[in-house]
Amino acid sequence: MNKARASFGRVFWGVLLIVALGFGGFLSYDQWQSSKLEGPEAPVSTPITDVADANDPIPTPVTDSGALPEQLNIEVPFYTQAPTGNWDYPWQDACEEASVALVANVYLNKNWTRDEFNAELLALVDWQGKNDMDYHDTTVAETAEFMKANYGLESIVHENPTFEDIQNILAQGHLIIGGFAGKQLYNPNFTNGGPTYHMLVIKGYDAAKQQIVTNDVGTRNGADYVYTWAMIENALHDWDPADINAGAKLILEVLPIEP
Repeated sequence: MNKARASFGRVFWGVLLIVALGFGGFLSYDQWQSSKLEGPEAPVSTPITDVADANDPIPTPVTDSGALPEQLNIEVPFYTQAPTGNWDYPWQDACEEASVALVANVYLNKNWTRDEFNAELLALVDWQGKNDMDYHDTTVAETAEFMKANYGLESIVHENPTFEDIQNILAQGHLIIGGFAGKQLYNPNFTNGGPTYHMLVIKGYDAAKQQIVTNDVGTRNGADYVYTWAMIENALHDWDPADINAGAKLILEVLPIEP
């Protein structure tokens, strides 16, 4: 009887140990997965006022790549396109509006609260409805139009931008908005592989690692979200209702309002 009890005890504690180790393994996996969802670490952020002297802007393009910082990450307060956590319409398709509002918040020194930011998104959607524009999917040109109409911000369209183009623009303290074939970004945070069309803010880079720092409004983990340049370059496509992959590769360089 004692031997049976001893045998049972060994089996019981052995099973308990295996379960404990397995549970610990799941915790480690969850921690690893959480880290993965947040993406690679971004460079330390810098206030936009410290990036470039508005009175002495960096010429575009810079002929000497050594004149550009190796790393840059412009500080941009982050909200998702569903700032209150409601991903129903119109927020589900409000990535363009959210990207524009993130830039305007910085350029115009608005310091919007979450609720104020949400109100801005709804106002932008409303404006488009009153001006014969479909907010669900706006092209780069349409985005530039409603950004100027609502915030007075001018922009420059760049076609087929290179990594060096991105460096040049950001080194002047100019933020970038780009449209993408969302599923080609392969962001693990996206539901169902991501939207067909997506828009986000480009705010930094790491030249040595060939990485791009974004505020990706499509996920709550989108602050300082880092993509490889190869991923950004491949997924960059303006909205094309027939075939998103046929959309031109365009970005908007948003110009700050001169003092």
